Amino acid sequence: MKTISNRRVKSEAEIIALEELKQMTPFFLIANGAVLLISGILGLFIKVDWGVFTGLLIGNIAAAVNFYLIGFTTGRAIRRRDTKRARSYFAFSYGMRMLGIFGVFAVLITFGLINPITAIAPLLYPSVYYKIRAVFNKSV
Repeated sequence: MKTISNRRVKSEAEIIALEELKQMTPFFLIANGAVLLISGILGLFIKVDWGVFTGLLIGNIAAAVNFYLIGFTTGRAIRRRDTKRARSYFAFSYGMRMLGIFGVFAVLITFGLINPITAIAPLLYPSVYYKIRAVFNKSV
């Protein structure tokens, strides 16, 4: 990470992560629409409250920040000379991110501020996105 006149310059991994997030945005919107549609259908049978919407909002923010931090962590891990130290740094960062996300989610769920399903669903979007993209890339 370099600084130029007190401004931090993004690493190549961070730039790639931001570009990937831009490419995933339409999928995120479609997936959010699907989650809202399913929630609406379930709302006919069970009580659905505003926690569905706040869960989606918080979940999307957490997913985007997590994805960006993966890029940031990758950039820092790559700069480490020792492969073993890079792996342990990456694993530690992953563990801390997950601990932080689920800690915040646990507090918000405990106070009834978010729906747990709609909060966790966006964290799965990148994985689903890449699986779908791989299927379409194989057929081309």
